[in-house]
Amino acid sequence: MAHTFDERLVIDEEKQGNIIYNEHLIRYQFASKLVQGKIVLDMACGSGYGSKMLAEAGATKVIAMDASESAIDDAKKNFQHNNIEYKIGDATKIALEKNSVDLVVSMETIEHLSDVDGFLQELARIIKDEGMVLISTPNKAVSKNKNSFHFQEFTKEEFENVLKKYFQHYKIIDQYNGIASYLKINDSKEAEIVITNQAEPVFFLAVCSKEELPILFVKDIASLNPLALNNLYNNIGLKIVNKIYSFLIKIPGMKKLLKIRN
Repeated sequence: MAHTFDERLVIDEEKQGNIIYNEHLIRYQFASKLVQGKIVLDMACGSGYGSKMLAEAGATKVIAMDASESAIDDAKKNFQHNNIEYKIGDATKIALEKNSVDLVVSMETIEHLSDVDGFLQELARIIKDEGMVLISTPNKAVSKNKNSFHFQEFTKEEFENVLKKYFQHYKIIDQYNGIASYLKINDSKEAEIVITNQAEPVFFLAVCSKEELPILFVKDIASLNPLALNNLYNNIGLKIVNKIYSFLIKIPGMKKLLKIRN
């Protein structure tokens, strides 16, 4: 990889109370549904939490690869599993045989690379003909290329254009964040999702293959984090803004100016 970057997600108590935890977790939850009995490459595995999720979900073998030696060392300590092999490796020069992997998972990697074509060419080389590749990346229309660690970001059209150069079949899944309210009726993990408004997706998750893609899922997937919302409510900056807001709306005509409806 071209960067060793500081924005790698390390699972700790503070991160679990942040929406970024769910942004990453939900992608691996999706990937976990596709790994049963398969050889999986987790490219740019970072801290290794996702690699362990894939192994626990039934992957025969997870090759967890990252360019950072320190990340691999930490992953070996914190996320061990008999079915995981941690390796140091370059995303544009992957030391694996042609047609040797059933599934590649590479989350938040492509935007960190200067050689996007080299990366995708390598994924297409190592994946089996019937295999699949999962790639997530931020939506440039939302993120606006503000992250200094990113070489390039993509709109949906730009993402499609680069993917189809190497994979005949692909599906881009939109990933959103939102404020949620839920009724905890029982202990079942099944849930109905009601979407009241729509906005731009924050991330894209592409499912790619050389052959026709199988039917993946009928239901959408949601990951709720009540603690993250509580932390937002208790944020000192937000409390100050709320105080100022409470004062402003008492001024005659201010509600109309701010276009506030009762």
